[in-house]
Amino acid sequence: MSFTPGSKRGEMAEINMTPMIDVMLVLLIIFMVAAPMLTTGVDVSLPESRTGKNLESEALTVSLALDGRIQFGAKTVREAELKSELKSAAEASRKRPILVRADHNIPYGRVIAVVDLIREAGFSQVGFVTAGAAVPPPEPAPR
Repeated sequence: MSFTPGSKRGEMAEINMTPMIDVMLVLLIIFMVAAPMLTTGVDVSLPESRTGKNLESEALTVSLALDGRIQFGAKTVREAELKSELKSAAEASRKRPILVRADHNIPYGRVIAVVDLIREAGFSQVGFVTAGAAVPPPEPAPR
């Protein structure tokens, strides 16, 4: 008992799904484009590495900006507050690694001081985020 569209016998009893599917696809594309932009924090100029692995999806991050700001996740904290924030996060997720994002112009001692705070808070897996190098791997030597 279905009615054909435009028939004079009655109204169409089926829902037209095409507009809803079009809207859902547009929203999907918008979220796919916008999601990578939402994960960035402090603007940091990272050093490059050819051998690094990508662990950002499962790790907590601590960012050190050139102007001295420290950001833990999405929250800007002072160095004195960082240890307590890390301890509360360590209780919930001790197995997760911590990634340190530090500007390459920050003094080495400052980075090590933050790494010490991370380890004192109870995290044992600490890694460093680097920018992927555009340098190709070295070619093998000819025989």
